[in-house]
Amino acid sequence: MPRGRLCLSFVLLAMLVSACASAPRAREASADVDMPGEREIRPVVQVDPLRCTDRATIPPVEHVINAKWSADSSALAVARVVTVPSHVTITGYEEESRISVLNIRTGAVRELGQGSRPEWSASGAYLSYWRDDGYLYVNLNGTIAAKIETSDPEVRWKGDDLYYWYADEIRVWHAGELRTVSRVDPEFMIHYPHDDAYFSADAALFTLTRYSLDGTAERWVGETDTGQVEPLGEAGVTFSEWGPRGETLLTRSNTELVLRGTEGSRSVTPLSGFAGRVHGWTADGQLLIGAVSPTIPGGNAFDTLTVLDQLGEKTGVAILPNLFGTRSFSPDGSYFTGVSRTGLYTTALDLYRCGVAAPYAAVPRADPAARSRQARIDQDGRRFVRPVAGEITQFLQGAHTGVDIAAPFGSIIVAADDGVVDAAGWVQVGGRRVCVQHAGGVESCYYHTSAALVVIGEHVARGQPIALIGMTGATTGPHVHWEVKQDERIIDPLAH
Repeated sequence: MPRGRLCLSFVLLAMLVSACASAPRAREASADVDMPGEREIRPVVQVDPLRCTDRATIPPVEHVINAKWSADSSALAVARVVTVPSHVTITGYEEESRISVLNIRTGAVRELGQGSRPEWSASGAYLSYWRDDGYLYVNLNGTIAAKIETSDPEVRWKGDDLYYWYADEIRVWHAGELRTVSRVDPEFMIHYPHDDAYFSADAALFTLTRYSLDGTAERWVGETDTGQVEPLGEAGVTFSEWGPRGETLLTRSNTELVLRGTEGSRSVTPLSGFAGRVHGWTADGQLLIGAVSPTIPGGNAFDTLTVLDQLGEKTGVAILPNLFGTRSFSPDGSYFTGVSRTGLYTTALDLYRCGVAAPYAAVPRADPAARSRQARIDQDGRRFVRPVAGEITQFLQGAHTGVDIAAPFGSIIVAADDGVVDAAGWVQVGGRRVCVQHAGGVESCYYHTSAALVVIGEHVARGQPIALIGMTGATTGPHVHWEVKQDERIIDPLAH
């Protein structure tokens, strides 16, 4: 082959090899890269604002009676029980209610001393509470801004205006100044605890209930600005409560719920249509109704409750922990709070975050705190649990045949042990009661209730809600008289 043609062949071969080496290679499939048509379609996780299943870590706040949220949801004013020595009780001690303030953001706890029934002003600057000396106190930045004489311990803040009762007057305290808003007819002058009055959430209306020892109760609704009063006009009512927003009023009878809203709206809902009879409120003022699992220890189960709007229409469900005490949402709906048990008689504040996505809901039985509390209860040799989150105000002593436990009106009362409901209704002095027959010839009864959550013949578990705290019969305020008999003989429930 001539030398020129040979050189040309070598040049062409070199160009061919170079072209092959520089040609782009097909990309290999990678586990980290989605090819067209192969991308997985991932579902969008919906956040449910009424699913409160994420238990928050907070400092221990023990023996809680009730808790009230500040308007901005940043703090909880907590009434809790402390034990103090006593020379007048058979036990050698007595219980006293004190006020603590928990800052949700920082976890700091501030003590304010003896008191109960805490209520915040809308700005959060003021906190009012009732003391055992019979006066209402207003706290401003840790100092006492006012000491007010009232006829009824229930009050309502509207902004930084504090509405309260004094005899036949509705008064307002504002920044140290007092004024009379209106007067009611002398017939409706407040004589607490024979009478009991509550303001609506916006303080525009009020309810007044007058209890009689024959089992009847007269109920009225009135206008705050005028003092004009008219009969409530609902038959068979045993319980009434204002919602957390506006002028929504709930009344309960043994068979139905009635919701009365603004502009005269009224809805009637039979209780038979629900799995249980415990009610509550969402942050935006919708009604919750359903069953709450036995509160042993509490926070060990999540319950599904129906949500009803002001017209009584079902709008959804809420998933909530089985806490007891005063169960409530924070005003912004971010949290749900209540009380769980740390032992048969001891409790602690619990806080759950709301807005939890369904796939990421916690498993309550896997919660180490709930397991630890359950273990302490199981190791206790006594049979009865404390039936309400409250303060013991009187022991079984002298002529007193039971244990009195004070708690906010409408608080849940639970069965102290497993059994069968054998009585539910009215009795002289004791008012509305629910009784449970237990094993071994033991019967426990719960007096002065406002509403029964069970019926005769129903089997109940220890810690199951059976009634609501009330003021029926002969009372000194909202409480339950807890009485236990064995073979018809009175026994001390705290010793069993």
